Amino acid sequence: MKPRKVYRTRPKKAGARKNQKIKAQKKMLEVLGCSAESLKKLTSVEVRELLKKKKMRKRGPGTAAKAGALKKKKSAPKPAKK
Repeated sequence: MKPRKVYRTRPKKAGARKNQKIKAQKKMLEVLGCSAESLKKLTSVEVRELLKKKKMRKRGPGTAAKAGALKKKKSAPKPAKK
């Protein structure tokens, strides 16, 4: 008898999409201050790890919890009641 749920594995990332993602991540690292020559030697896993470290260093310690609050727009203060 066939099971009710058909489980399937998650699809692997296609070559072209993966290369686009890695290329975009390398551009982000260049903006954050890495040299292009050193980025050419890195693997995709090393690029992701370095990107995580650079972003955390740029934000500073203890601000990861506040990241959602920074994205929201601050509203103008309400006028005082008379």
